[in-house]
Amino acid sequence: MVRSWLMFEYVLTFLNFFIWWVVDYRAKKTCLPQPKEVLLKHLNKLRFWLWPAMIMTGLKFAAGAVLWNTDWTFVEDKVFIQLPLYALSISAVFFFSLPVLTSRKLSELHVKINDGSSGYLNNRILVAPFSAAFFAAACSCLYMLFLSQSPLRFSSFITVLIAFGILMGMAWVTRRRQLKELQHSLNMDHHVTYKQRLIRFSWKSLLVIAITSIMVSAGLISSRLPDRMSMMEHGRHDSSGSPGNHSHHGSHAEASSISAENIESISVASLRGPQTSTPDRTFELSAQKKLLTMPSGETEEVWAFNGLVPGPELRIQEGELVEVTLVNIDVEDGVTIHWHGLNVPNGEDGVAGLTQNAVMPGEQFIYRFIAEQTGTYWYHSHQQSSVQVAKGLYGTLVIEPDDATVLEDVDITVMAHPKGTSNGTTITLGATGKLQRQTVKPGKTVRLRLINAHNMPKMFYLSGASFKVTSIDGMDLNGPEWIQNQKMLLAAGGRYDISFAMPDHAVSLAHTADAINERSEAIVIAGNDRDQPLPGQEGPVFNPAKYGTPSSVPFDAHTVYDRNFTLVLDNRVGFYNGMMTNVQTINGYVFPNTPSLMVREGDIVKMKFVNRGFMDHPMHLHGHHILVLKRNGKPVEGSPWWTDTLNVAPGETYEAAFEADNPGLWMDHCHNLDHAAAGMSMHLMYEGVYTPYEIGSATVNKHE
Repeated sequence: MVRSWLMFEYVLTFLNFFIWWVVDYRAKKTCLPQPKEVLLKHLNKLRFWLWPAMIMTGLKFAAGAVLWNTDWTFVEDKVFIQLPLYALSISAVFFFSLPVLTSRKLSELHVKINDGSSGYLNNRILVAPFSAAFFAAACSCLYMLFLSQSPLRFSSFITVLIAFGILMGMAWVTRRRQLKELQHSLNMDHHVTYKQRLIRFSWKSLLVIAITSIMVSAGLISSRLPDRMSMMEHGRHDSSGSPGNHSHHGSHAEASSISAENIESISVASLRGPQTSTPDRTFELSAQKKLLTMPSGETEEVWAFNGLVPGPELRIQEGELVEVTLVNIDVEDGVTIHWHGLNVPNGEDGVAGLTQNAVMPGEQFIYRFIAEQTGTYWYHSHQQSSVQVAKGLYGTLVIEPDDATVLEDVDITVMAHPKGTSNGTTITLGATGKLQRQTVKPGKTVRLRLINAHNMPKMFYLSGASFKVTSIDGMDLNGPEWIQNQKMLLAAGGRYDISFAMPDHAVSLAHTADAINERSEAIVIAGNDRDQPLPGQEGPVFNPAKYGTPSSVPFDAHTVYDRNFTLVLDNRVGFYNGMMTNVQTINGYVFPNTPSLMVREGDIVKMKFVNRGFMDHPMHLHGHHILVLKRNGKPVEGSPWWTDTLNVAPGETYEAAFEADNPGLWMDHCHNLDHAAAGMSMHLMYEGVYTPYEIGSATVNKHE
């Protein structure tokens, strides 16, 4: 519903621009010397267009009021920037223009025009309010396209005010000159020639082109990212809250008395897993370019781990010390491995330029960490991840409980991605071009580990069986319930584990509810290799906020939070890294000017996410899981909902919390990796931690 109101308000802004332009045009038409009949015709058209303009403007602010009632952040900047301009201009229309338009003595003014005196010709008081309303609508459009941001910044208000003043000044001067020319032509029977009008139009067009070119060139140049910079050099640090107030978790109370200046600096390079112990399990992942024949018969270059897309599935047990050796054979841009969803030590997180240098061709890097979590995860390169994940540098990771308990008879990992091939127990739904089959005897229990490696949320339909959602992002749910015909919307980078008992007929998993055939991108699970499942059914979307059984949580509405951060997600047209694009913003900024969230170890942190744009933003915080407290202002009612990749859809708001218990410098970004590459990236920074690594074109570490 909020998404619809956001779109409605957005569309009305541009409709207002169009309709007030028509009103302004019609108002200027009434000021030309013309016969009485033509004048009255223009006046009637002006009256006709004026009322829809008023109604449209009223609807725009009615939509704003609805959004205001939902969450102030949706309209904060619009109230302080757009509302005053509209209010002043429309008030002027009511006080100065409407009395003239409703006058019964309009014909007397017509006589004054014919005798060459004043009247409408010099009645700028009539036209100016209409021009002001038009320019207010124009500035509103320009603001929403190029400057839209929240929280409100004074610089934006000044920019819009200056633009409005310049437009009004230019309109006043232009109108004054036109009136003088009209007066002169009436008195001297002289008219501006076509050649003169063409010359004026030409130089004005050239002036506009020159100014626009200068502004675009300046934007392209100034937006380029530095050739070399530290990830710590953000434009601003956000330390919202009361740092060091740890009275509610006493083990950190002593730390609260230590001033930031006295905290010993720690390098992320020293925040590593055990380096001397003998690992329980070892893997080697080699990154290499490879030509892959697609199902269509086309040959395409992919970048693969161990020659496979997706890479080999890593299965380990809880508590094991894992050692993974990354070898780069021939990927010139360098590679890393990020363990998506695992709260590993910061130095093992695999972010190029933040926690390590990219591994270049011929080099290797050894990751070591203890598998302290269980569940479904995945790994991928975090060097130019928007490019390298799409090329194929990703794979699945499963951590099984250490008690050797077999939860289900059949365990299948399913990764959704636009490209890929089958590999072991991992089945890639996307772009295979053929049906995948798995044989399971009736009565057996089945666990499907769903992983979405797309940039966008993906819908999953399980038809033919009731099922439980047993975990989200590797975290088990409390008291999962049996559900049926509920479609599951999985965030980009997110994971759902679902389980069901195999019936005596076929079960299918697909991205749509359409009928399954041999060329469907789907998985059919049946007792033989012939049974076809029934089509899926359109049901409600699975809602994690109302699923399962409530249980105790470490944070709630009564918790005293040390830090409170609000992240407003939006998009606008702008310049980024030497390109004009649809930039993705956090609090109105793009990386590296996005805020760094400053915390101290032991802080209890609350985060609020607000999506004012029109695209989904799966926000992924490295090194931590967050507990979702509220969705769209309503508390979570079911099982505690822990996540590491929270999809914030357009018009949605979330409140979540976590404990800062994993020191380091951590990425916090949109896992639509194209959005991260367009600026929607920031960092969670612990006090006293620094990085010796740098990022930029002059280094081996590339921007996302």
